[in-house]
Amino acid sequence: MPAAVDHDAIANILTLRYNPRRQPPKKPLAASDFKPVKADGNAQAQVLKIIEGDLARVKEKRISVLLSGGVDSVLTLALLRKFRPDIDVSCVSMGFGEGDDEVSAARKIAGIYGCDFDGLVLDNVLSGLPRLVKIAREPRWNLYQAYAFEACREKTIFSGDGGDELFAGYTFRYQKYLSLLTKKASWKEKARLYMSCHERDWVPDQEKIFGPKVKFSWNRIYGLLKHHFTNRLDPLDQVFLADWNGKLLFDWLPANMAFSKAYGIKIQSLFLSSSMIKFATHLPWQAKYDRQSATGKLPLRAILKAERLQIEPVKKGFSANSVSLWKKAGQEITKQYVNNSGDSQIVQAGAISGDWVQKTTEKLQVQEEPDIRYINKMLLLLALEVWWRLFVSKTMKGSEKL
Repeated sequence: MPAAVDHDAIANILTLRYNPRRQPPKKPLAASDFKPVKADGNAQAQVLKIIEGDLARVKEKRISVLLSGGVDSVLTLALLRKFRPDIDVSCVSMGFGEGDDEVSAARKIAGIYGCDFDGLVLDNVLSGLPRLVKIAREPRWNLYQAYAFEACREKTIFSGDGGDELFAGYTFRYQKYLSLLTKKASWKEKARLYMSCHERDWVPDQEKIFGPKVKFSWNRIYGLLKHHFTNRLDPLDQVFLADWNGKLLFDWLPANMAFSKAYGIKIQSLFLSSSMIKFATHLPWQAKYDRQSATGKLPLRAILKAERLQIEPVKKGFSANSVSLWKKAGQEITKQYVNNSGDSQIVQAGAISGDWVQKTTEKLQVQEEPDIRYINKMLLLLALEVWWRLFVSKTMKGSEKL
């Protein structure tokens, strides 16, 4: 007997990249949590004080750090060495065989701080997708952080999760949002604009993706975001609220918790302690983001500058180039499982439109530079197909390779 399917959840995940109707791992934050409060002293000093206190309570003598070339993980390593030189730290970075991978930069940073280093290079992150989807129990294709967890030498792992959401790291989205926002925008106009700043999560013909079993509606999607934009917060603080209660709360944290349980590890972040969350959410946005220069994470960058680190952090963060992945292996793998030829169970069950799949597949084949938005959507459909076979029809095992 096939398992029951929540078709609204499928529409949510394929549009937002997460389902806000699921049980969150942490209590969602409210508008009152983002009400600005003047910091007692400069923000840089306050952040350092909180981190020093949090690190003083770490009991482990050996830990691993997921080290990219970005601000959050570099700061994590720098302050671990500053406040807890007694802890033995090993670092793991992950790349995908691309010219802009962060492995080489991470290796240099680990060397500066005298840490052992492992650089993991993944050429194809899709082959083991059934195993990862089975653990996460969610239809996601970008679960490859699991490979970095597996490569860590220690059972306690520090990551940089939460730094972007708490300290204004998504600057490219803030620029677009603020430049297009009107003074009298309604909550629905704000929700629509917010979605336009996450354009890689959906496609222009989004409503045509779904089969007859899924009743897709943009108004319903906007309604899921409504409570973020019907308060008296400054527009940018409303965005911070939506970011926290979005992918972080319903996407990244649940996956990490699932991997923690499966692998018997503990994943921590200096930015997700209760004391840091309480401080950073109430910090005025002007103390985190400079609109003139479009620079975020101001207190964190100030700390790194004071530490005199000579390597300029870059933002990529263990993110695979989906266009390159599509060309290497993704296109052939996806075509095998997601098609209009009777092989795709999500098409046969009426959840996804076979016509849309066929037209999109043909369009991506003839494009010299395939549209990344449609590639992301096809890869997400691949994850949905895998999830369906694992949990609905139960015709696939997690040990299978794609």
